[in-house]
Amino acid sequence: MRGIQLKQMAADLLFPRASHCLCCGDPRRASEEDCLCDACRRALAEKRVPAQACNRCLSPVSSGQGCAFCRSSLMKPLERVFAPYRYAGEVRQLIHALKFDACGEAVPLLADAMAGALPVRDFDCIVPVPLHRRRLRQRGFHQTLLLSRALSEIVGIPVAEDVLYQTRYHRPQSRTPMKRRRANVEKDYAASGAAKGKRILLLDDVRTTGSTACACAAALRKAGAQNVSLCVCAVVYRKK
Repeated sequence: MRGIQLKQMAADLLFPRASHCLCCGDPRRASEEDCLCDACRRALAEKRVPAQACNRCLSPVSSGQGCAFCRSSLMKPLERVFAPYRYAGEVRQLIHALKFDACGEAVPLLADAMAGALPVRDFDCIVPVPLHRRRLRQRGFHQTLLLSRALSEIVGIPVAEDVLYQTRYHRPQSRTPMKRRRANVEKDYAASGAAKGKRILLLDDVRTTGSTACACAAALRKAGAQNVSLCVCAVVYRKK
């Protein structure tokens, strides 16, 4: 029992529990177990990926038109993309609470939403997008790995932590202009032979341009993966 208490104390130190809503900061939370107020919970539901999105990559498509992202070379290494939310408003705030404020309460909520967005679960393993050891030292934790482990517990797909790795440190994608993101990560990832023949669910927090996910998927396919799909918390819908 004492060991469990010590583990909980360590978790609380690393990921302090929020005393307020993770999205809006309102101190009036529904309960100790819930990290959202009622208004933000409703707002999250409104930011689900729309039904008219491309059924392969979730990009917005106009009625009667094909998907430009799927026609591009970027989507080639990826089989499909799964995500519960559009990256906006309360969704963005919730992901930032995990990614930049180390708030562990966001993990089960996001993982549960991701599980609900997976209509098929015939994957051999979940592979988190890796974090360079230099970035890991700076941040102190790997949010994508935490999400992968939480999703694994829900859907029963094992996590393969050492299949994919980052070979070169580069500036964060969030600080890189959109047009340069693909070049920023090209050839930055490699995969081990453990990927051979596997049906892989690649996991990340957000898909913006798709450059990181496609670079990772290309590395996994090069190592012999049978196919690679992507699961993220949210997809960025850029204004046209």
